[in-house]
Amino acid sequence: MQNQEIQQSEERKVRPKLNKEYVIFLVLPVIFTILFPSGVLWYLCGRFFPYSIFYVHICMLYALIVFFIIFCFFMGILRLFVDWGKQNSMKKLIIVAEIGIPLAFATLFIIPYFIPIESDLSWPWFKIYMYGFRERIRSKADIPAIRDWLKTLSKEDYTDYAIRLHSDKWPKSLKVLNPYRSIATIFADKNGNPEVVLWWGGGFMHWGVAIGMENMQISHSAFRDYSAYRLPVEPGVYVWFE
Repeated sequence: MQNQEIQQSEERKVRPKLNKEYVIFLVLPVIFTILFPSGVLWYLCGRFFPYSIFYVHICMLYALIVFFIIFCFFMGILRLFVDWGKQNSMKKLIIVAEIGIPLAFATLFIIPYFIPIESDLSWPWFKIYMYGFRERIRSKADIPAIRDWLKTLSKEDYTDYAIRLHSDKWPKSLKVLNPYRSIATIFADKNGNPEVVLWWGGGFMHWGVAIGMENMQISHSAFRDYSAYRLPVEPGVYVWFE
């Protein structure tokens, strides 16, 4: 009886260590693989948090996660050579999973570079971010109301050059989109009709949405053609990155 209690006590001491080890080298890599290289987190941020600070934080966190995944991979290789013969079938399967998950992470990390989107955008995950951002615009923007407001503008209110529109003059249909730092510009499109552009981002990267009439053409970047990215939402509406 006493020996059984000692054995149970020893098992309780060992079990938390094993559980913690599985969480670090198995559960966390699975979670990070689902959220990061698959693009899920990028999509969600574009969909719900379209602000530059989130993009910067994701990039910083990405670097840390990559180092962690590399560490998990080499720890799995080490256990494969050192502990393989000492483990039962279940634990051998876990070791294989601890090696396979980082490989899956690396594969998914590479796949976005081959997403068939016509763009010179160097950050493939930002393309996924823009898909989420497009869905945000689709769900929140009242395009007919914005166009009705654009039709009320006179020719004197816009020119061929972008004019920043003060937020006091925004209709409710624009305010609900809540662009970063409340930046909106208005100018004439190639057909001479008014086009409003909302801005997010800061520093060297900007993105947003352009809204005009149904026959509006998608414009190219005015200053960075090599990195311009345009993703149509519907005729006369598109999200952009520069």
